[in-house]
Amino acid sequence: MAWAQNPPPSDLGPRAVTPPPPSPSAALVPNDAPVVTVHGVCPPGKTAGENSDSCTTIITKDEFNAMLAVMNISNQAYSQAALKGIAESYVQLMALAAAGQKAGIDKEPRFEEMMKIARVRALAEAYRRSLDEKFNNPPPSEVEAFYKENASKYEQLKVDRVFIPLADPKHPQERVAFEKKAHPLADQLRERAAKGEDMNTLQAEAYKTLGIGTPPASDLGAKRKGSFSPNIEKDIFALKPGEITKVEIDLSGFSFYKVRSREPIPLEYVRPEIVRELYKENMEAAVKAATGRVHSDLNEEFFKPAPATKGPPVFRPAPHVVVKPGESETAPNQPPTTTTPPK
Repeated sequence: MAWAQNPPPSDLGPRAVTPPPPSPSAALVPNDAPVVTVHGVCPPGKTAGENSDSCTTIITKDEFNAMLAVMNISNQAYSQAALKGIAESYVQLMALAAAGQKAGIDKEPRFEEMMKIARVRALAEAYRRSLDEKFNNPPPSEVEAFYKENASKYEQLKVDRVFIPLADPKHPQERVAFEKKAHPLADQLRERAAKGEDMNTLQAEAYKTLGIGTPPASDLGAKRKGSFSPNIEKDIFALKPGEITKVEIDLSGFSFYKVRSREPIPLEYVRPEIVRELYKENMEAAVKAATGRVHSDLNEEFFKPAPATKGPPVFRPAPHVVVKPGESETAPNQPPTTTTPPK
């Protein structure tokens, strides 16, 4: 039932395994109080022969929550109505299981094979959960060491930009002529910026010179790695404060960037991000360690796809033949048959 409701995830993101908090009314129920009482099903270890009507199985709040924690693989928040539905479904499963045991299904070879598969799958998921619990809360020392080792990844730059589009938005058809003016202007403004002129003033001058409306703000604010295209980002993050990139050209226009400052992001702001990074690294390493030394040989003859077969014959009805008065019905292009009247 758990696997049907929550198929195993394929990602390596952290997954909590504790159930969601109960509703206020459920919290008032004592932990050892019965929450599901099943009449007619014997508890484990007790049999009542062919008549199990006298048996009663009691599931306490603690037992139900433990069962729910195992079932709730994705840690979804169940409503009380959903919990009631799970309890009712489990009671039905218990009844069918009891009937199957009485019928001797648990002694059949097919059942043994099903249990082998269920055990392997449950054990694999239990191991995966143990890794979740282990890697989901790394010790502070590990987080701090990762932060120091990847200091450049956790810094932000305050960046200014002067941007000139490739074409006049009002006259896009004149792009070639516009570009011949825009490119030299970008080079000139870049040289002036390198001598210390204000980036915002240069941005306004660029738009005024080309007569293309309201310029964008030159201040891009604080930026981290991943904010720009790879080629431009490489140039920007190689700069020291006060330095300027070359004129960058992309599909949108001409740009050059100035780094005003570089500063590390405090650890407390990036701690959740680092925990996710560590989780991913540790989980991938653990899974690789478990699966990397295992290999298999498959019988290709057995697993080879079956050859394509022709489909079933298609029924095509005979063409309709219009029979004129005095003529007999014959197939097309066939001479009419003659009949000899009886003597």
